[in-house]
Formats: sequence, C-alpha cells, structure tokens
Amino acid sequence: MKAIKFQRVISRDEIKERELSILLLFQEFCQNQGLRFYLAGGTLLGAIRHHGFIPWDDDIDVCMPRKDYEKFIEIYSNEEQEYCLRTKKLGNFIAPFAKLVDTNTYIDLQYSSDDMNSHLWIDIFPVDGLPESIDDVKKIYRRCDFYRRIFLLANAKLGEGKSTFHKYSKYILKPIALIYGKKRCAENIERIALKYAYEKCKYVGAITWGLYGAGERMLKSEFEKTVMVEFEGHQFSAFSCWDSYLKGLYGNYMELPPVEKRQSHDMKVYVKE
Repeated sequence: MKAIKFQRVISRDEIKERELSILLLFQEFCQNQGLRFYLAGGTLLGAIRHHGFIPWDDDIDVCMPRKDYEKFIEIYSNEEQEYCLRTKKLGNFIAPFAKLVDTNTYIDLQYSSDDMNSHLWIDIFPVDGLPESIDDVKKIYRRCDFYRRIFLLANAKLGEGKSTFHKYSKYILKPIALIYGKKRCAENIERIALKYAYEKCKYVGAITWGLYGAGERMLKSEFEKTVMVEFEGHQFSAFSCWDSYLKGLYGNYMELPPVEKRQSHDMKVYVKE
C-alpha cells in the first residue's frame, strides 16, 4: 500500500490547513505574475457564509479566465515550486482542468480508485465563453455532464457505494466507461468548452467541470470586476456577481443544508513522518 510511506493520518483541521497553504502559494504566484483568479464554488460559498471553509467541506475551488489559466500552466514550474501542478497539458493529469497538489500527502478515497487524485489539492477551473441563449447554455452543460458522468464512472471503486444499487451497478457500468475512455471524455468536454471564445462573449462560466449547469453563467463584465472576501483570516479575490452566482448554484445559499446533504470527500489523508 502506498500509504506505508505516509504513516500518520491527519485530522480534517490539518487537511484544511494544508489546503490553505496551497491556496496562499497559488495566490502569491498569481499576484507576482499578474494573473487573475477568483474563489469559486463551495470555497466562495464558505467565504461568504462562514468567512472560511464550510465546516464539513474539505477542498478548495478557484477559477481563472481561460487566458490566465493557460498562462499559469505555461509559466508555473514544478521543479521550482513547493506544490506540483497537474494538468492534461503536462501529461500528468487527464481531467479538463488543473490541480495544484501537495505530494507530501497521500489520499485514500472511499469511492474512487483514480491514482491522479492521490494527494491533497486545490482545483483550478478555466472560465470560458457562453452563448446568450439560455437554452444553448443548458445544452452545453448537459453535454458536458454526460461525459463527466462517464469519466467519474471510469474512476469508481468497485464494491463501494452509498446504496446497494450504486455499489453493484458499478460492476456493469465501469467496464463500459473504461471502454469509452477518460481521455476521450476529457477531450470532448474541452472541445465543447472552447466553442465560444471568452474574449468575444457577453457571458462566461466554468464549463469543463460545471456541476451546477446554467446557474454557473455570469455576465463577463461583472465576473471581471473584482471584490475582496475573507477566507480563513486572509483576503482573496472574488467576482462582483458572487451573490447571483451563489443563488444560481445553491438557491438560498445562506441557509444551511440538512445534515444528510452535507457532503465531504469521504477520504483518509496520510502524511510523511
């Protein structure tokens, strides 16, 4: 087992401390290079509602305009930085977004067998252009969701599931997903995301891993206007339309969800001693 070299299991508080360290290094790098990024998803929700992590959450999401995202991948050097960049372009990741990972950690995920999610991370999502027709936007997100589900099925850990149906259906569905292939799914998602050029569009959104569909869409003029928000005692960039964005993702986002819907990643995290 890989975790033999990573002998100590860490608490959720230490997981969050390590992830915050990755985020702070990422922020410093982007500031030094003049690159734009914004807190996104559950991390932005945590900043607004809790001024830090959502109590039961255990990851960090950021997004970048496509041009800044591509520039970051181009100039970030894994040989010179404390944390390792994983991206399809570098050949060390398959998904159509990037991760910055702490290789001094090892993760045992309950429901996934993907070795490329084996270290603590922050997710970095590109933001691309979207059409003005909301029906066309919905079609884009539905198509990406189809390929994303195949991708995730290919990563599924057999014999694990939150219900009997999910546990045993994986024995049938995972081989089909593997035949189709994660690489093909990622390429299809990226092709869809790049159809509308960011620079030419009135609306933008994180498409490649957009879990919330058309609710992710934002006016580019509002997305590019920066405001600062507090997260774990530090100040980070957010887009000015954070209120409408969070409503699009979560509805009444200031209301805590019921206990049964408070999801984490169901993982054990080991560190080197």
